[in-house]
Amino acid sequence: MAERKARLGAGNVEIELDGETVVLKPTLLACQTLSRKAGGLSAAVEAVGRMDFDMLVSVIALGLNRKPSDVEEAVWSTGMTNLVAPAIRFLTIVSNGGRPLESSGGSKEEENPPSA
Repeated sequence: MAERKARLGAGNVEIELDGETVVLKPTLLACQTLSRKAGGLSAAVEAVGRMDFDMLVSVIALGLNRKPSDVEEAVWSTGMTNLVAPAIRFLTIVSNGGRPLESSGGSKEEENPPSA
């Protein structure tokens, strides 16, 4: 049976927030809080996709282990369009127990072997 534990930091998502590189870290607290706030993680993904500012701020804040009021200005000045894709990737990782989703189980090299 394959090992299910991800290597340390494998689910982290790096973003650029107001000119600073920061790392969103998936946690159980982020999973629980976002699920409860949105009525499920799929609803959180949908809200972020609709550019719901408050939900995006919540995702970024929880990923950074900060209060929403500490990041809302930075989210606004960064621009929501720059943060939607990484926030959705983060939510997907959170929903997978903090682990990135594996494509088809192999690496890129295994999926596309060099021709002989």
